[in-house]
Amino acid sequence: MKNKKTISITGGTGHLGINLIKALLDREYQVKALIRHSSFPLNHPLLTWVKGDLNNQEALSQLSDKSDVIIHCASAISLGEMDHDTVYDINVNGTKNLIQSCLQKPIRFIYISSSTATEDPINFEVFDENRSYRSDKAFFYAWTKAQSEIQVLENVKKNDLDAIIIRPTAIVGPDDTGPSRFGRTILDLYRGKLPFITDGGYNMVDVRDLSQTIINSISMAKKGEVYLTGGDYISLKDLALIARPTKIPSLLPLDLLIKFLPFIKLYDSVFKLKWPINKESLITLKYAPKRMDCTKAIKELGHTNRATQESVEDLIQWFKENQMT
Repeated sequence: MKNKKTISITGGTGHLGINLIKALLDREYQVKALIRHSSFPLNHPLLTWVKGDLNNQEALSQLSDKSDVIIHCASAISLGEMDHDTVYDINVNGTKNLIQSCLQKPIRFIYISSSTATEDPINFEVFDENRSYRSDKAFFYAWTKAQSEIQVLENVKKNDLDAIIIRPTAIVGPDDTGPSRFGRTILDLYRGKLPFITDGGYNMVDVRDLSQTIINSISMAKKGEVYLTGGDYISLKDLALIARPTKIPSLLPLDLLIKFLPFIKLYDSVFKLKWPINKESLITLKYAPKRMDCTKAIKELGHTNRATQESVEDLIQWFKENQMT
């Protein structure tokens, strides 16, 4: 029997969005998803695509109309690869426009943020929901996610918006058609095409487990709350070992790369590196939290996360099955 709730999604063609749509359809929700083009990646009798973008108020009104929940996944996630105006317009103005379409409607607003929206931990500090928002515009993507969170919470307080915030870490797993920036790194490690790796690493969450947690939040999350949803920390070296244990790239110290970043940027301006290296991505690697506390999401949303090795191996298998290797 079809689920009575209608769930609307932005970013439905992205890595998280397509996994989330499939998970919702498996549970027989009625789904509406915003799309900027007419090439639909998925067709299903319970799925309706709404053509438009985050600057199109008519499309956003259509998306939110008669919906019980809207899950805002869309964002410009590239680190250093897009101009600031574009990133701000998508991440901050787009979120503002979507909120406006939801005000005065009986709808739950689930904002998919990022763990990078808050300040980096120092050494082995415990990383949880209580950290201060990132204020340095040099880390522009992360700063825009912080600004978006602030306006979501302001609308909870001032306009009684029924909103919650999910803060995932680096997302990994199958159905990565883009592939995403992170998926591309894993694919290049598997292909043996990365010229080098560095120290540092990421906390990673499986896209399927994150999707389930988001679905749980539809009914289980408390209005106005923020939930950190992560998994295990893994170094780039260990990631390379999982992806292709027979061919590990050379290791260059992270601090050395940061020191020589001006020269790398000069080289990139002439020869266009295939693997963009910038301050934002290197600092993210260096300060990725090693002690992440997701207790709140575990207790209140039933959040779980499978082993990172399983996520990476499943992603590589998906790449193989879709002839992307």
